[in-house]
Amino acid sequence: MPNVIVKENHLTFGGVAYFRAHAENVEIGSIGEIRRPLTKQNYLEVKDRILVPGDEIIQATVVDIDFDRTSKTDLNLGATAIVEGVPVKLDGDATFKKLRMGELSLAKFSISNNALKKVVNSSPENLQDLRRWGKDARIVHQVFIVIDATLASEINRNYGVKIAAGIKGLEVNLGVGGSASGTTAVHISKDTCFAYLMLKIKWDKKELKIVDLNDDQWGLS
Repeated sequence: MPNVIVKENHLTFGGVAYFRAHAENVEIGSIGEIRRPLTKQNYLEVKDRILVPGDEIIQATVVDIDFDRTSKTDLNLGATAIVEGVPVKLDGDATFKKLRMGELSLAKFSISNNALKKVVNSSPENLQDLRRWGKDARIVHQVFIVIDATLASEINRNYGVKIAAGIKGLEVNLGVGGSASGTTAVHISKDTCFAYLMLKIKWDKKELKIVDLNDDQWGLS
């Protein structure tokens, strides 16, 4: 059953509202400050990125868009899609048509709150920056990306696929014919983000350490 509703300024999945403003600047692990312009949508002002170790698991899920509640107008900004491993900029009409016909899909990539907490707590530099930004400091842990049908199929099959976040961003290793031997690496650069979710930080009262991370949804910041 289709479970994603796309609007021009946000995306809803599983009852959670994701940000879309300035998504092109965002990656998993992006850090910065939430901005609240008076006449525009709230967004993350990206200032840096946490390098997530390759042994941390980044989950990928292909989702279905509810086109009864998503219109062409909602996609009029278009998207940068991963097509045959390469980022391709599409206008609104092309994005809507290809998603509706199944030539493209929407995938959610996420890393757990606890995994990110462990990574950040091991980086004094990131901790200093986040603490300096105060209550507006945020960390991105979930992103939506538009991908082609081939990549969506590989993710859905759930084998021959390994996802890591390195210097170049998310990297998906596709197994040829579902095999782990002989892989093709697909780099998902930051300019391909379609929507994202951020985390608020709860600090230890005595030490420069994060004790908890909680979702910060669109419309609730």
